[in-house]
Amino acid sequence: MRTHSADNIAPKTPLPALYALALCVLAAVVAASGCTGFGSTPVCMAGAKLGPRGKCQTQRAPLHHIPFREGFKTKVMQGFHGYLSHKEDLAFSIDYRCKEGTPITASKSGRVWAIREDSDKGCPDPSCVEDANYVILDHGDGTYSEYYHLRELGALVEPGEQVCAGQVIGLCGNTGFSSGPHLHFALTDSTRHTVPVRIWEARERGYGFVVPETEYTSENKIRAQCRDRGFSQIPKEAFAHHGVILDGELPAVIDDPDQSHLVQGTYHGDHPNIAIHRKLIDGGSWIDECVPVDEDGEFSARIKWPTKRFEAGTYWFMITGADKDCLAPGWAWSYKVQVWE
Repeated sequence: MRTHSADNIAPKTPLPALYALALCVLAAVVAASGCTGFGSTPVCMAGAKLGPRGKCQTQRAPLHHIPFREGFKTKVMQGFHGYLSHKEDLAFSIDYRCKEGTPITASKSGRVWAIREDSDKGCPDPSCVEDANYVILDHGDGTYSEYYHLRELGALVEPGEQVCAGQVIGLCGNTGFSSGPHLHFALTDSTRHTVPVRIWEARERGYGFVVPETEYTSENKIRAQCRDRGFSQIPKEAFAHHGVILDGELPAVIDDPDQSHLVQGTYHGDHPNIAIHRKLIDGGSWIDECVPVDEDGEFSARIKWPTKRFEAGTYWFMITGADKDCLAPGWAWSYKVQVWE
């Protein structure tokens, strides 16, 4: 059981011409279910990505293993669109039963994107929603597997570490919004909304989707070696719904805050500027930079993440058009960027 309480939306907000702070009034939790394709944009529906000439290309739901050691038996307590808490952006989540301290394994090989293990609090009330411990793996293809409700000190990997499928990454617990020990598992896309995931152990029972209140036995063998695909990138078409098409991908993990990153592309709207928006998820105000657009709609700027202005943490990131006064249209969600020390 897991729900969101943080928001990543921004109303139409005045922005100064260069590197200004703008207070964003946060509203209700985003009510969009996992409706974007992997590594794509909100232009396409679930299970599709934006291809050449604006065509949404469908693709099969990724195949993952049950995230427990080989031979472990677990029951699905809540599946896709579960009545209790698997709704809206968490619609394609799975709750697996496990005892406190049960080893949790990577459902697929990837890199550790984020962890938390300092919480000792859990309760069957939404007031505990921000208290869950977790591990998040980046699979390098625009998808992320998330493992929530781990016990205190129950994250057994470090950010940036390469892990192979079947490797132990954490311990089952009861932190956060939880009524008892279990693992909340979900696959998310580059907008961090859940997307459908097929489970290897359920492939003989239909399409590979697990069934609520059904027991499965893990076949998740540990891999001694696995391919390192690196971290996922923010795709060129990520901001197409705001008329912004980038010339290249942008990093979703900043491991060198002093390194500059080229933000270059073409804007297809009527505004004279584009605006680059960044905000620390856990607090603070939006930090916005306006970049002029030339008569052909082209723009170019280099951005950094200096530690004096961007402390280590997870940030919301968005690019929109902006008018002559640097007033930007509002938006309903943002991409996540991880900044490391």
